[in-house]
Amino acid sequence: MTKKTDRRVERTGKLLQEALVSLILEKRYDKITVQEIIDRANVGRSTFYAHFQDKEDLLASNFANYTAQWDAPEPTASKESPHILHSLEFFLHANEAYEFHQAMFEGGGAEVMIETGRQHMMADVQNHLQEIFGEDEELAIPLPVITNFLAGGLLSVMVWWLKEKRPYPPEAINEMFQQLAMRGMDSLFNAD
Repeated sequence: MTKKTDRRVERTGKLLQEALVSLILEKRYDKITVQEIIDRANVGRSTFYAHFQDKEDLLASNFANYTAQWDAPEPTASKESPHILHSLEFFLHANEAYEFHQAMFEGGGAEVMIETGRQHMMADVQNHLQEIFGEDEELAIPLPVITNFLAGGLLSVMVWWLKEKRPYPPEAINEMFQQLAMRGMDSLFNAD
């Protein structure tokens, strides 16, 4: 019985998320109401509030699900790798959802998108660096500082790239980011 309930909960959440995305592509996020979302999803108001606190909570949930897709299997991290981060996945996913991102930048709601993306990137970068350096390795710069620097830089470049209407292909902007990030990381690799 629990599995059936879980599937219904998942299905309802997905219906609400899809309704929000379709509305965002039609009108500004800040003009969308909960009533419009539940009408589009064909669910009741009490059902909406059983799943989400408000439309911002629904949007954050949508981005959490979206960023979870970025977690594709990556090659094993190492100090010898030409790239410190496997950031191409981030750029490729952002490129695929370009119209949605543009709608968010133009219609409000970008703050939720950016903060959710930042949190996901921070976790991804920290996990990746811990794979490379290990838990016990002493670094000249503390890992949280490195993590914030790399994740913040990646997010900043990505937001700029999307707002500028992707002036470079995902592979090219990723290579530029990697060159900048690697210059900053070289001193850590060569500190031995």
